[in-house]
Amino acid sequence: MNKNHRILAASLAFAVMVPAVPVQAAQNTPSAYMNNLSQVAEKYPSTRNQGDYATCWAFAAVSLAEMDLIADNQSSDKNIDLSELALAYDTCHPSWDAFGGTVGDGLSTMTDYLDVGGNLNYCSRTLLQWRGLVSEESAPYSLADSYQGQGTSQAAHLQNISILDIHKNRNQVKQEIMEHGAAGIGFYFSMGGEFDQRAAYQGRTVATYYCDRSGYLYVPNHAAVIVGWDDDFPADNFKNKPKENGAWLVRNSWSETTADDLYSYFWLSYEDKSLESNAWIMDFEPADNYDYIYQYDGCPIVGKLFNCPVSANVYKVQGADSQLLRAVSITLNEDTSVPYTIKIYSNLSNLSNPRSGILETAVSGQTTCAGTYTIPLKQPVSLDKGSRYGIVVELGKKNAGVDMELAIRQYPIKSTAGIKKKQSFLYQNGVWKDVAVSYQNQKVGNLCIKGYTDQTNSGVGTVAKIKTAAVSTTSVKIAWTSSPGAWGYELYRSDSKNGTYRKIATVTGKSYKDTGLKKGKTYYYKVRACQKSNGVKFTGKPSAAVKASGKRG
Repeated sequence: MNKNHRILAASLAFAVMVPAVPVQAAQNTPSAYMNNLSQVAEKYPSTRNQGDYATCWAFAAVSLAEMDLIADNQSSDKNIDLSELALAYDTCHPSWDAFGGTVGDGLSTMTDYLDVGGNLNYCSRTLLQWRGLVSEESAPYSLADSYQGQGTSQAAHLQNISILDIHKNRNQVKQEIMEHGAAGIGFYFSMGGEFDQRAAYQGRTVATYYCDRSGYLYVPNHAAVIVGWDDDFPADNFKNKPKENGAWLVRNSWSETTADDLYSYFWLSYEDKSLESNAWIMDFEPADNYDYIYQYDGCPIVGKLFNCPVSANVYKVQGADSQLLRAVSITLNEDTSVPYTIKIYSNLSNLSNPRSGILETAVSGQTTCAGTYTIPLKQPVSLDKGSRYGIVVELGKKNAGVDMELAIRQYPIKSTAGIKKKQSFLYQNGVWKDVAVSYQNQKVGNLCIKGYTDQTNSGVGTVAKIKTAAVSTTSVKIAWTSSPGAWGYELYRSDSKNGTYRKIATVTGKSYKDTGLKKGKTYYYKVRACQKSNGVKFTGKPSAAVKASGKRG
C-alpha cells in the first residue's frame, strides 16, 4: 500500500499563523524525556492506522486528547480508544448546538471529507464545541465509508489550547509535553527516502527524519504529535546531517503496531526546516465538568479581523430553571501576553447593551501564549431561565482582539458563519456595535466567547414590591416586601434605568437607607432576594427598577 496516499492532502492556506511569545521556561527541563519506546508503550495506547484517508489531522488531535487524559487529567489509562472518524466527520459537517447558538455555522467540503485534508487549527474548534470526541466503539474507523454521524455522549471536553512557537520556545513546549503528554505539529513528509534513514540509538535501530529544505515544494503536508525528545540525539543519525544534535520523538498514524519506524515512532531533528512554528497543546477535562455550554462560534475558521479590545457576547439562559455560571472562555489565536478583565452582567434590560444589567463579578489575569483560555469565575453567578446575561471582555493590550468566525470559500472547503442580531458586540468609539448589523457584508460571524454553567435545584423568589422615599437631600430610603425563604437581600443602584447596576449593600431586613448621594441627582434601584447553600450564593430575579432622588434643598 502506498503510504504517500496517507499523507495530509494539502496544507490549507487559512491556517492561523501565531507570533511567538517568549515564555520563561522552568529550569528543570530534562535533556531527555520519554526517549525509550518501551516507556512510551507502557504509558500510552498503541499507534493507530489512518489507512488511505487524509485524516492525519484527526488522528493527531485524538492522540492529544488521549495522552492528555492519561498524563494531565489522569482519568484514563493506555486502554483509552477514542474515535478519529467522529472528529473528522463532525469537523467537516454543519455545527450543532443544544441551544441553537451555532445555527448556520460549519464547514463543508467539495470532495469526500475523508480525502480533503485538514489541520489542528480548525478541528480544535470542533472539540471546543464539545463535539467530535466519542469512543472508538461508538464510531469505529472501519465504518468510514458509511458513517453519518450521531449524537453520542462526549468522552471529554476540550477547555484550553496553547499555541507555542516550537522554534523559539522549545523548552516551554517540552514542559507542556511533560504535563499534557504530547504536542501537535505539522511538517513536510515524504516517503521517498530522501530525508529518512535507519540509525543506531540506545542499542536498537530507529527511524530518523530531517527535511533540510524549505520553500513551496516543502510546505507542511502531514500532522503528527511529539511525545518525547533527546537533546543529545546524534546529528550523524540523520541522512542529511543537521548542524546540531537533538531530536523529537514523533508518534505517527500509519500503523497499529508500536515500533521504531516511520509508520509508528520516529525521530525528527530539532532543525527540520519544514516544521511549522505552531506547536499545539490541548487540555481536556472530564465530560461532566459543566452541565451546559453557551456558544455561538461553531465555524471552524476563526481569526482576528478587528483590533478591538472590548467585546461581548449576550446569551439567553436556557435549559434548567436555575443555573450557576462558573467559567467563561476566550480565544486569542493571534495575540500573546494580553492582560484581560472579564465582567459578567446579568438580567440585561437592553439587549443591545451588554452592560445594561447587574454587574455580578469580574475576573482579571493575563494570557501567556496564543490560544484558548477557560477562566473560572471567582464567584459563580446565579442565572434564571429566560433571562439574558452578557460576558464582556476587556483586553489591556493595544490592537488586541478576541477571535471571530470567518466565512471563506477556498477549494476544496467552504466555511459558513451564521450570526443573528443581539448576539456579539464590539465596543468602538464609546458605542456598542452589533456585529450582525454593522458588519453584515464582511463575511464575519460571532465572537469566540463562551460561557459554562451548572444546573441547580435552588429557586429563589422575586421581590414583588419595592418603593422609595426621600429622607434628605443626599439620602433615600428603599423598602420592599419579603421573599419566602430568603436569608438576605441585595440592593443595586444605577445612574440610568437601563444602565449598569452595581451592588451597594446586602441586608437581612426589608429596608435600606442609601446615603451620600448627589443633591438633585436621580438614581435607579433594584432589589433581589438571595440564599446560600454549601457556601454558594443563589439569587432570584431582580425587582423592577424604581427611581428616586433626595429631597430638594
